[in-house]
Amino acid sequence: MLALGTEWFHKWAMIKRTQTYASVGRPREFELDDAVRKAMDVFWDRGYHDASLPDLLKGMELSRGSFYKAFVDKRGVYLRALDLYIEDAIRSVGETLHSHSSPKGAIREAFLRHVDYSSGTLGLRGCFVVFAALEMLPDDKEVSARISRLFRRLQDLYAAAIIRAQSLGEIDPGLDDRTLARFLVCQIQGMRVLGKAGADHDETRAMVDLVLKALD
Repeated sequence: MLALGTEWFHKWAMIKRTQTYASVGRPREFELDDAVRKAMDVFWDRGYHDASLPDLLKGMELSRGSFYKAFVDKRGVYLRALDLYIEDAIRSVGETLHSHSSPKGAIREAFLRHVDYSSGTLGLRGCFVVFAALEMLPDDKEVSARISRLFRRLQDLYAAAIIRAQSLGEIDPGLDDRTLARFLVCQIQGMRVLGKAGADHDETRAMVDLVLKALD
């Protein structure tokens, strides 16, 4: 019995050591998004090509070993940062478009939020996806697919809001929801580009009223 107990203990200790060694240096899953957001800031400031591994390790506060175990390489963390940004954007727009009893009012609210993103300090920083498109497209097919998917999903969200508004008589039902949705997404992206050039908050706000008149 003693021998059996000793043998069992050694096997248990070996398993625990193996589990410990396997996890050393790798961030836990719930920490990975935080590291990716820090990497996003580095890419946002420097761009993909100019962001060096030392830049990323410093910004993410990770050791070289932890970085490679979690993300494999610079491209791996870049694509993950782009995915995270896109999911954040889709979730934010989706929540805003369902936050108002009036679908047209919700569309206005979504645009007003983008006024804040498109002016002042936030405006000067610009949009991470726009940066990615300018730097990586058209040659990078993986990035291109992600950005195209983002715009399709945004158009879907706005088209759904437009259809709801049409059913309530807030928007002319004779207008094509897909065309209007593409128009809205294009206007938002244009606002983000103007924000990078130092657009004035009040001037950008005035454009929202003009854009929404197209929905009447």
